Formats: sequence, C-alpha cells, structure tokens
Amino acid sequence: MRPLGFLAAVWIFLAGFQVETVAQNAPPSPAPAKPGANPEQERMKSDAENAYQNGEFPKAIELTTKVLAQNPKDHVALYLRASSRVELGQMRRDLKDVRGGIEDAREAMRHGGTDQINYYLPYFYGMTTLAQMENRKEHADVVVTFGSQILARTNIKPEDRANLLYQRAAAYLFQRNVESASKDYEAAIKLVPTHVGARLGLADCYIQLKNLEQAETAFNAAAEAVPNNPLVFNNRGMFFQQQGKTQKAIADFSRAIELDADYAVAYTNRGFASMAEGNLVAAENDFSAALKIDPSQPLVYSLRGTARLSQGNAKAAMEDYAQVLSADGKNPIAHVDLGFAKYFSGDFAGAAASFEQAITLEANLRYVLPWRYWALVKAGQGGVATTKLGDALTKPADKKDWADHLLVFLAGKSTEQEVINAADNKEETLKQAQLCEAFYFSGEKRTVAADMGGATQYYQQAIATKQSHLSAYRGSQFALRQFPASK
Repeated sequence: MRPLGFLAAVWIFLAGFQVETVAQNAPPSPAPAKPGANPEQERMKSDAENAYQNGEFPKAIELTTKVLAQNPKDHVALYLRASSRVELGQMRRDLKDVRGGIEDAREAMRHGGTDQINYYLPYFYGMTTLAQMENRKEHADVVVTFGSQILARTNIKPEDRANLLYQRAAAYLFQRNVESASKDYEAAIKLVPTHVGARLGLADCYIQLKNLEQAETAFNAAAEAVPNNPLVFNNRGMFFQQQGKTQKAIADFSRAIELDADYAVAYTNRGFASMAEGNLVAAENDFSAALKIDPSQPLVYSLRGTARLSQGNAKAAMEDYAQVLSADGKNPIAHVDLGFAKYFSGDFAGAAASFEQAITLEANLRYVLPWRYWALVKAGQGGVATTKLGDALTKPADKKDWADHLLVFLAGKSTEQEVINAADNKEETLKQAQLCEAFYFSGEKRTVAADMGGATQYYQQAIATKQSHLSAYRGSQFALRQFPASK
C-alpha cells in the first residue's frame, strides 16, 4: 500500500495483527517554479515528492539532499526531506533520522515562513515520535504548547487547522490525556469530515476509554466518510477481530485488498484471522501473498511457518523459520519454532540444538525445558539429557513449577497419573493447557515403550483438550497423522 503522506507511517504488531496508524497530512506539491528557477532542481523536487508518496523515503531524501547541496535555503526541499526523514526514522526506529527530520522542518519554517502551516507537521510529528522513542514527556509537551499557540491564530485554513489538531491529539495521547485527544479528533473531523487520521484516532480513543460501542460507531462513520480508503477497512477489521467477530474482520480485510491489491498488511491480517477460523490453506495463501509484495517481513514468515506446521508440513515450516532467523539470528522464539518443526519432522538432535540455542539466548523459556530433555532422549543422548534436569528432581514439591513436573515425569520419577494430577486445578484454561502437555508426553513415553495403543489414547486425549495453540496439541496431530481439513 502506498503511504498517504504521514497518513500511513507506522505498523504496530499486536498478537500477530498489523494495525496501521496515521501520522500527518500529505506534503504540498512543490511550488510553481519562479522566474529564473533551476529547472533541474524543480524536477528533482517533483521526483522527490512522488518518491515520498510512493513510500520511497530514501530516494526522496537523496533527491532533496542534492537540491539542498545547491540551494540550502530551498524550503520546499527542506520540507520534503523533513517529512521523509521523520517517516523513515519512525519506520526504522532510528533517532538520528527523526532528529534530522525535526531539524529540517525547523529550517523549512525559517526559510519558508511561519505562515506555512504544513511545515509544522513534520516538526510536530517528529517531536511526538521522539517522545515515544525516548519515553520523554517533554517532547510531547512541546507539541501541545506550541501547537496550541498556532491554533490560537484566526487565519488558518480549515484543512490546516484539522491537521494541527490531529498532531496535537497524538501528543495528548502520549501524555495519556485521552479525553483531550478525542476532543481534538472530533474538532478535526468537524472541519474536514474525510480526515482519515482523525477518524481512526477517535475510534482508538474510544477503545482506550473501553467504550467499544462508540469505537465501532466511529469506525463505521470512517468507512462511510472515506469508503475507498483501504486503511479504514484494515483497522476496522482489526477491531472486529479483537472483539471475536472474525467473519466481519475477514470481510473488512478483503475489502481493503479489493481497494488496494498490493496491501500486504491486509493480506497478513486476513491470514491471521483465517488461522483463527481454522482455514489454514487460506491463511497460508494470504501470508504468501503478503510476502510476494514485501519479502522482508520476518513476522509473516513466522506466521506462514505456523500455518504450514499446523497442516503437517514440517519441511516447509522449517524453511520459513529459517527465514526468520536469517533476519534475526538472536531471536529466541524463532529458534524455539524451528526446534518444534525439527522435532515433528523426526530430527530430534537438531530440535535439541535449536531448543538449547533458544534457552541460551533467553534463560526464562522454561516451557522449552521438557522438550529439550525429551528431544535429547529421542536422539539417543540420554546421558546429556540427564545433565539438563537441573534441580527439578530435588526441589521440594511446593517449589516445583509445571516444567519441573514434566521433567520429573519424563525422567521416570513420577507416574502418568501423578503428572496428570499435578495440573493446575484453580484456573480451568491453565488446567486444560497443562493436561494437554501431560497427555502428550504420556503418549510419547508409551510410544518409546512400544505401547502404541496406550500412546494413541493419550494423543487423542491431548487433542480433546482443544488447546490448538500448543505444541503438545500439534505434536499429537503429527503422532496420529491427523490434521484438520481446511474450512
């Protein structure tokens, strides 16, 4: 999807979903060339604006830098570079780019005049971004104070005022002043009913205020006001998904894709929703579509790997998890995911090595400990496995956590019934998750003992818990070679 000029800058990842937020309004077109203006510089500024609108921020920065090397006071070039630097800095979480954009915006105002309201936008957006990245309230305070002073002027055009209100609202949100933010969004909408950022910002305010009915009303109003904007449908779809209205969510993501066939975010979100519905083939196809548009998305490789693994395709899943690790070799969860895929493919030594790497990177991944132990046992490395038990066998009963109970059982120091009885009895969801793992590992031990009848019963009990998000559930499917048909 093409950026809307500070109206599609940031992707926030929540439980696998990608929500696009909005930033500032599109920069103005370069001013008509004045008599005697350098035609080559004017062409580069025009090309820079087009690059910006297409999300090609490095190209826009390169072009405007060339212009500024010849004319350091060209305020249009300064503004375009400011906008691109802040956008790029926000995307990359790069403080240097954000600060550079802020400085360019200041220079644009100095040389172009303080009456150029648009020139304040990358400055305000940059300061709020700086507040978020550095967690420093004083940056947002500058936006609120300075923005209020400008808004006090009486000669501001409605569109410019709406954009200023939108920027001040973002700063209010950082200050956790949701009420003031919502008032600014409402005022911006009144001035410019098609202001996408203000409409989506207002919906987000209602979500933060836990007024979900008004949030849905705000999303619906946004869809009516700007019915051809895919961003609106993507974000409303995310809202519906969070409310458990998966079919409505899928319909909105589909509408976003109809409006923009290259909208990678919407493909990813629809794929995640399809996984929640059990439609694994559709999910995999959507993740593949998102990756075709933008191959540099480790999260989407991870999601597609999970969709493939859930269909019994461990080999393809391993390829996806390897892609994640190629982007970030120190990602412990990616090592865990690769370990499970190796385990289910029968590469137990490889699985143990991946689990070991994950635990080395993040020692608190205790849920991996039983899997590492059992992978070593199945790889014929029982002696090594014993060295990985730690103090699980010697801890007092009241000090053992669930990983300890599983390790004790796998080491042969407790019975099937004892590990089943150790499952939490206070919280039903946790109990079912622990029972799923207890049943699975009981099935694994029966398999090693060549009691396939008993193993099958335990694998079936693990699946009966319906804890489909657990690797123990997935492992039971692999053991039985029973994978759900896609809906």
